[in-house]
Amino acid sequence: MSSSPSSTSVSTEERRGAILRAAYRVMAREGVHRTPLDRVAAEAGVSKGLLLYYFDSKDKLALAAMEWVLSATATRVREALADIANPVDAISAMIDAVWIAPEANRDFFRFYLDGVEHQTRSPGFDDLGKTATLIVNGLYQEVIETGMNAGIFDVVDPVSAAIDMRALIEGSFLQWLQTDDWQTNHDAFRQRCRAAVLTQVRSSL
Repeated sequence: MSSSPSSTSVSTEERRGAILRAAYRVMAREGVHRTPLDRVAAEAGVSKGLLLYYFDSKDKLALAAMEWVLSATATRVREALADIANPVDAISAMIDAVWIAPEANRDFFRFYLDGVEHQTRSPGFDDLGKTATLIVNGLYQEVIETGMNAGIFDVVDPVSAAIDMRALIEGSFLQWLQTDDWQTNHDAFRQRCRAAVLTQVRSSL
């Protein structure tokens, strides 16, 4: 029978959240494969035993951290869209909320690419693709359907359009990530991405 963590003023959800944030910070910098659990535990300020109480393995921790950061990104985008009625402005705000800053985007995509690579090799990561599709594609589909309902976006199938939009956005990030001057050309790639997405939904404005 496993023992429970000691009772403190920190709730279970707060402790779990702190571990996930620490895992994301360390794994984004150092890589999922190169990061030992001891390093994550030290970053989170907990023991390795407590970390394993919440997450049975490194794979489960990395997968949970990926789900956490995807959900956090979707929440940030929805907050940016909350008071925007015009679908074209919503696309622009969505791009800005995704392309937030060079360092933050670089950390996220290095971590994300590690997760995708891990998914192709580890059965324990099978849910990553489903989770990313549910969160990311679902968010893009919401924006597209808003534009369709307003009669602005010339889209027939919002599900397929969301897949294409994700391909454009992630493809733009991949190309940006591979440039030597990624810190200075971030805004230029963001603008290219915005233009490509608006062209894809064939805005009539």
